Amino acid sequence: MEGRDANPQVTGQKRRLLDFINSVGRISISGAAEELDLDKMMVAKLSEELSNSGLIKVEAHYLKEPDLESVEFKDKKKDLAKAEAKAVSLHTPEVPKSREAIKPHVEAKPAEAPAKAVKEVSAPAERAAPVEKPREEEKKLEDYVISNEEVHFNVRIVDTGDYVPHYMVSMPKIDFVTRALLDETKRSLIGEVKIETRDIFDSMKFQKLRSRFVTRAKDKLRNVLKKSSDEYVATLSRLLVNEMLGLGDLEYLLLDDRVEEVVVNNSKEVAWIYHKERGWLKTNIVLPTEDLIMNYASRVAREVGREITHLTPLLDAHLSTGDRVNATLFPVSTAGNTLTIRRFSRQPWSAVHMIGEDTKTLNSEVAAFLWLAVEYELSIIVGGGTASGKTSMLNAIMPFMPSNHRILSIEDTRELNLPEYLHWIPMTTRPPNPEGEGGITMLDLMQNSLRMRPDRIIVGEVRAKRETEVMFEAMHTGHSVYSTFHAERAQEVVDRIISPPMNIPGTVMKSLHLIVIQYRNRRTGERRTLEICEITKDESDTPTLNTLYKWDPRSDTINRMYPSLRVKEELALFTGMNDKDVEENLEGKKVILEWMHEKGIRDVDSVGRIVTEYYLDKDKILELARNKGSINLNTNQ
Repeated sequence: MEGRDANPQVTGQKRRLLDFINSVGRISISGAAEELDLDKMMVAKLSEELSNSGLIKVEAHYLKEPDLESVEFKDKKKDLAKAEAKAVSLHTPEVPKSREAIKPHVEAKPAEAPAKAVKEVSAPAERAAPVEKPREEEKKLEDYVISNEEVHFNVRIVDTGDYVPHYMVSMPKIDFVTRALLDETKRSLIGEVKIETRDIFDSMKFQKLRSRFVTRAKDKLRNVLKKSSDEYVATLSRLLVNEMLGLGDLEYLLLDDRVEEVVVNNSKEVAWIYHKERGWLKTNIVLPTEDLIMNYASRVAREVGREITHLTPLLDAHLSTGDRVNATLFPVSTAGNTLTIRRFSRQPWSAVHMIGEDTKTLNSEVAAFLWLAVEYELSIIVGGGTASGKTSMLNAIMPFMPSNHRILSIEDTRELNLPEYLHWIPMTTRPPNPEGEGGITMLDLMQNSLRMRPDRIIVGEVRAKRETEVMFEAMHTGHSVYSTFHAERAQEVVDRIISPPMNIPGTVMKSLHLIVIQYRNRRTGERRTLEICEITKDESDTPTLNTLYKWDPRSDTINRMYPSLRVKEELALFTGMNDKDVEENLEGKKVILEWMHEKGIRDVDSVGRIVTEYYLDKDKILELARNKGSINLNTNQ
């Protein structure tokens, strides 16, 4: 008691807070407020007063943004370790055994020195501090800046010597007082911004809702952080909205166009990503509790009108951005709750993207052949292994469809993204409610689609016998059908379809014209079109394949194998084209594709508009391509 009276600065609530910090060691502002029955802002204020008195140590001033302008955002070539050394953290000094001798902690600490064994007051449990390896072990492999509207942050990819490179996101370090300000702003926003159910379920309205939250958050934060830069205020606003409406720190990973997959295995491990150039990488982001992972899964489920519970612990859904989400709950996933997010390109790849030297998924000759097949309504199945690019290939050839055709797509989760001007009706399945009612299956949608007078039907993926039967029934009734299928080779596609459990008769399968197989090299991450085969029409009951194109791994080229039999026969029968006409048609399409690549016309909308112009005036577009001319896609001139 004498020790307490000896320091008149420490009285009442401050004494209670200091005792709590010294007894617990590592706390959150939320924990202190709850334990001491104080307002969070009061806890933050008392903490600052204790800091000013020297009773706890603060290594950086509250409410000062990191030096992002000079290091992290503008000069990415500098050593980012210097910027990260400015991270805001709050520590208590060593507590003497006798409390009679409480004195200000004034020991200087070099920026790069190893951390000492001091008790730490951390950010709230809802936002875990990034996990990083000691800098002396790091070997920088790459760094780059991610920009999204007003927000910019740096990414470092480093080799830490533990076999798996690390993907380090330079996230803002939120101190004690700023955390309290964000929490107060969050409560205020919830009361001020009106949210309706349809705003959550409608992806376009949900994006507008996010924008409203960001705008209001900026206004409120600017009123307090008057000396802070607009960029810092924007960063805090995005962080706040990510916590309220998004997936927290995982949102940073989803802004990187080089990221294909984001994976959370449990709360004890860092999140992983699949990087387009470098494969699987560990990140410095942790979701600290199993409840937080479950909350994110539930949030995703609500956005699409579904639910995930311990009774129904599996979820397949999609975000408002179109990214696909899978979630599992403990004990189905025995190590903890999981999230797996497949990030799709914000600008879906077109066939023109795929013929470039930087990708080499296709060449211009193969792309021209697929264009010909789609133009003349030949049915196609795109096969391949997991993450081999099946859906990307299917999406890439869809702009070759004429704009006056009615297109229906059927998917479990929305993945396709067709040009906006096409006559396209996308449909997705729906699981039943907890009472087992209201479910809409792929089969339901496929059967219904035949009554909607489609010219083309796109089926995201067929898995079951009855779905496959309806798909081939649609082909037999004169519809052009496109789908994806899990199989490593064209012959495997045939074998799986005609064998149990699908058991589709071989004669029925012959209504399919082409099988395109995609391949992904797991070691390098490269994707290639492995082979293109046609199903010939012979007298055999078993479908016979004729390989038209095949990828040679030695030369990394796609080569023509055998002359077409079925395709040329179909074209001759229904269009009157002979072999010479077909070759001239293919050559013209090849010239146009190479011209679009040279002119940088690559997004699906622009490619689709050129294709539409080609269908309207073939000679005009061919002449333009051969002369390396330019076209104004806005005015169609």
